[in-house]
Amino acid sequence: MSEGHVTDNTNGGPPVDGYDGLKPRELKKSLSSHSQDELETIERYERANKKRPAILDKLRFMRGRQPLPGYDQLTPEEIGGKLEEADLETVKKVRDYERKFANRPDVLEETARVHRVKRGNAPLAEAPSYAPQSSRDQ
Repeated sequence: MSEGHVTDNTNGGPPVDGYDGLKPRELKKSLSSHSQDELETIERYERANKKRPAILDKLRFMRGRQPLPGYDQLTPEEIGGKLEEADLETVKKVRDYERKFANRPDVLEETARVHRVKRGNAPLAEAPSYAPQSSRDQ
């Protein structure tokens, strides 16, 4: 299942060929290679069939909001273009999401580059006021 194609079987069949034969450890290891839509299909099948707590817990951890609309279907080039338009918080969400799922070096490098640029352009927060201990004692 590591790179298998997930099918949304309406007939109740497994979402991936060989799914039912995978041991929980193998299945959990393979989940990060799937998109959010695929994980939803896998979770639906697991809940309707084996209901294994370890698998459902891993799926709950893996499922999340995509950092950009349709992110899982975007190419690295498209993600790079969207990052240029994004705010710093969105760039961080893309970085974190990418690390958790696809972990593509080109996307991670681009998020790091854009993050540096945007952080460099962000207004600096005012430094907290500081008074030496000796001046507070007077």
